[in-house]
This record gives sequence, structure tokens and C-alpha cells, in this order.
Amino acid sequence: MEQSTLTADVIETLNLPKYPKLDDLVNAVETKYGKRLVFEEGTVDTLGEGVTGQWIDTSTHGIVRYLRGPQVWIMHVVLHELSHILLGHKGKPLDGLIAGSFFSGIGKRNGVSWMCRAVDVPLDEAEAAAENLAFGLARVLHATPVKEKTKAERVFGL
Repeated sequence: MEQSTLTADVIETLNLPKYPKLDDLVNAVETKYGKRLVFEEGTVDTLGEGVTGQWIDTSTHGIVRYLRGPQVWIMHVVLHELSHILLGHKGKPLDGLIAGSFFSGIGKRNGVSWMCRAVDVPLDEAEAAAENLAFGLARVLHATPVKEKTKAERVFGL
């Protein structure tokens, strides 16, 4: 996935160390967000059918929920939700309508049951931007120092 200018700009504003750990990233997101984050394993009942992750913005903290799965997949879901926070998307469903299941059938065929949440940009654009940033954050977290070649590697041109 090609990194967008927006992704590069957001990552730059985080002032992460050269080889950050997940804790460094979470601390940077909390600083930009202005609230602490709580991470919870969710269920289909708490997230909704077809939803793999969710960010809920409360007055005192943020909640990032994710479905159980392989660690690498959970990491991507969490990075995606952190991306929504960094991009300034809304983190709270429309009061009453979604809670009352008014839109419960919308988007389920395509795996999107939280489709009518209150976001300040169209859903497709918000999700694409969050995906792009999540991949960019993953690249940063998985960056490793360039290892110096051994003498044998230099001799044999490896």
C-alpha cells in the first residue's frame, strides 16, 4: 500500500523515537488525543456483527475494542482505531439511532454494521485514510536498524 502524504504528515507529528515500540505509539496518541486509552477485547455482542474494532470517545478517556484473533490481526485492528483518533474522526455513534438498532440492518451484507456513525468525512474516505495510516504506523513499529554486514558477507558479496 502506497503511503499517502497525510499518513507521512501524521506520523511525523507523533515525534516517535527512531525505533518505537507499541507503548511509544500509544503514549504519543494519548498525548495528541488528550485522554488516556483503555484497550478491551470485544465480542460480536459488544461490537456488532461484522465489526472487528471500535473506538469509543468518552468524556474522560477513549476505549479501543477489538475482536479476539491472531496477534498480528489484533495489532492491525488496534492501529486502525488509533488512526481514527489521530485523524480526528468521531468516536461515538449517533445517540439513540444506533443504540436503538435503528440502522442495525444497514451494511451487514458487506460486513459494515456500524456504517451510520457520526463522522466528519464520508465513510469510505475515513476508512481508507485510517487503513493507510494503520499500515504506515505498522511500518514504523516494525522498522529495525540496518544490520552491518559481517566480514564473510562482504567477502562473498552477500
